[in-house]
Amino acid sequence: MSAVTDKLERPVKAGRRVMDRTFHVVERQVGPAMSTRRVQVISGMVVVAVLACAAGVMAYRRRQPRTLASRITDALPEEIVERAGAIKRALG
Repeated sequence: MSAVTDKLERPVKAGRRVMDRTFHVVERQVGPAMSTRRVQVISGMVVVAVLACAAGVMAYRRRQPRTLASRITDALPEEIVERAGAIKRALG
């Protein structure tokens, strides 16, 4: 029985060795690409986080109430606002 078993085991072991060598070759080739992919994914996540923060800041600023002075200045005609600025500069 051992002769039959040896005949069957030899090709199996040879196949395993070939598979191991192939796996190591593929691992060496794919390894750098996988690390590059990780960097791409992480940098994409950082970009998304920065954009989310920027959107949050913009939304926060938009929701802040405007001051009374800014609302009055926007409601007045431009000539009056310019004259008021000139008067302020003249007075000091």
